[in-house]
Amino acid sequence: MKPIKIITDTSADFTKEEEKAMDITYVPFTIDAGGTTYVDDDDLDIDALYADMAKTDEPIRTGCPSPFSYKEAILASGAEEIFVVTITSKLSGSYNAAQSAVAEVLREHPEKKIALIDSKSASAGTANVVSLIYKRAEEGKDFDAIEKEIREFADKQSTFFILESMDNLIKNGRIPKLAGKAVNVLNMKPIMRGEDGAIGLFQINRGFKKSLAKLAKEVIKINAERGVELITISHSHAGEKAKLFKEYIQDEFQNARIHIVQTKGLSSVYADYGGIVVAL
Repeated sequence: MKPIKIITDTSADFTKEEEKAMDITYVPFTIDAGGTTYVDDDDLDIDALYADMAKTDEPIRTGCPSPFSYKEAILASGAEEIFVVTITSKLSGSYNAAQSAVAEVLREHPEKKIALIDSKSASAGTANVVSLIYKRAEEGKDFDAIEKEIREFADKQSTFFILESMDNLIKNGRIPKLAGKAVNVLNMKPIMRGEDGAIGLFQINRGFKKSLAKLAKEVIKINAERGVELITISHSHAGEKAKLFKEYIQDEFQNARIHIVQTKGLSSVYADYGGIVVAL
C-alpha cells in the first residue's frame, strides 16, 4: 500500500524543499491584486504580489480552489489513504469545495479512505496540522488514529497574528476605514487571535516589538499549560521579527520544534507586508 498522502490548499506555509520532502500536494488559491491575477503556486512572484498590493486602493481578492481541482489532486495521488487539509471554513469556501470533491471521489471509489480536515486556522496553523499528520504517519500510526488526534489538535490549537499594517484589512472592508487608519497613524499593533476558526482581537499595543513581547508571554503560558510539540512562526517578509520572537520564547520551548517560514501568497495577503502568524 502507498503511504498516506497529504493534500492541502495554499494556506499551509512551507518552503519548496519542505513541500517536496513531505510529498505534499498543494491545491492553490488565486489572488487578484492591482489588476493582476496570481496563482499561489511554486512559481508565484511574491515580490510582485507585495508591490501590487501596496500600489492598489482596490480590495485584494482571493479565490479558493474549485471542487474539480481538489478531485483532480485526489485522483492523481493514486493513494488509498488521503488527508485533505484546508484553511478554516469560517474564512473561505475552500473547505466546502474540498467537501464536494471528497464526496464525489468516495462515491466513485468507496475503497479509499479520505479524511477532510478543517484546520480551523490559517498559515502557520494549517501548516502545523499538515506537519503533525506527516509526523504521525512517519511514526507508523494508522489512519484512524491519526485522524482522531488531528481533529482534536485542530480544536485546541492556538493561532495568533500581529499586523505591521492594517491597509489590506481596510481595503477589503474587514475593519472600518477610519478606525484602521487611526491604528496605523498611532503605531498601534494589534494581536489578533483565532477563535474557533474566526478572528478576534486578543490585545493591542503601541509598537510591534511590544506586541511581540506580549505575545511571547502568552505562548509561554500556553506551553506551560498543555505542552507544545511544534510552534510555527510564519512571517510575511518579516524574518527579523520572526527571529526576535523565537529569541523571546526559545528557552521555554526546549522540548518543542520552533519552525520559521515565509508565508505563501494567500497568507501574505492576510498578514500583509511585515506581519507574522504564530500557531501552537
